Amino acid sequence: MQSYARLLVETDVFGDVDDVGALAVAHHLADVGRCEIIAIGVNTPSRFGSQTVRVVNRWYGRPGIPVGGLLPLDDSVFELDYAKTIAETHATEGERAEPLPAVQVHRRALGESDDGSVTVVSLGFLNNLRDLLESAPDEHSPLDGRELVGRKVRRAVVMGGYFPTGHEYNITEDIPAAQAFVETWPTPVDFLGWEVGAPVVTGKRISTQDGVIGDAYRAYNGAGTGRESWDLLAMHAAITDDPELYRSSAPGTVEIDATGRTTFHAVAGGAHRFISLACPPEVAAAALDRILDAAPALAAH
Repeated sequence: MQSYARLLVETDVFGDVDDVGALAVAHHLADVGRCEIIAIGVNTPSRFGSQTVRVVNRWYGRPGIPVGGLLPLDDSVFELDYAKTIAETHATEGERAEPLPAVQVHRRALGESDDGSVTVVSLGFLNNLRDLLESAPDEHSPLDGRELVGRKVRRAVVMGGYFPTGHEYNITEDIPAAQAFVETWPTPVDFLGWEVGAPVVTGKRISTQDGVIGDAYRAYNGAGTGRESWDLLAMHAAITDDPELYRSSAPGTVEIDATGRTTFHAVAGGAHRFISLACPPEVAAAALDRILDAAPALAAH
């Protein structure tokens, strides 16, 4: 089981509350010494995404985590944009400031990291990570993006795709970015597909409680309802590799066709794997709900 992770997180906070749930998982595991969050990028132009990430970071007592965005920001938000509710209810004036570009934030975080020390967790579209790979040397590193990732990143965990084959939203909404990622990312990648998170419903209890996380779940789909746990599982698996909850496929490669369909091909020595549950869905849900229900240790609200 992995003992410690330094996390660079990509999230599409705007239209599904499992992103906030995943950030809660990361912060709780940081509270208990399992990880450190070094940077977070938002991969949609929603002006409320970065604000909500900052609110969650402050809720858990870590307001200093660098947060980057996909610029320019705009109001093209999903109709169930719970992030707008969280931002308007909880964000401070400073948290409403426009973020730096995510690629710049990520290059700085990677440039300051030891070689092979970073785990990248992608919870959304792959545009920022594609742009990171294509980035040029700068003041943060003399390496280009692909060289920088190859040197600093140990592995990536992606919530995306459907395995062994199928369509999933995070891939189909930006197919060129997803194709570029799978074809050029220079480290091992583990994918957690739609089929894994769909039967794992979490957040029913926290959605009835006061606080940022409870408010987010309640704003998304009401008190006591809960939500499928795609992003929470990807985050938890990336940090813990808990063999009681998760298993990985044999090595292979993931192919993405012109329609966004992901297909896994088993290949000896391949850089890709896909994650599945090693337990009943209700067991995984209970483990995640215990994390969501835990009070922030640093309590700097």
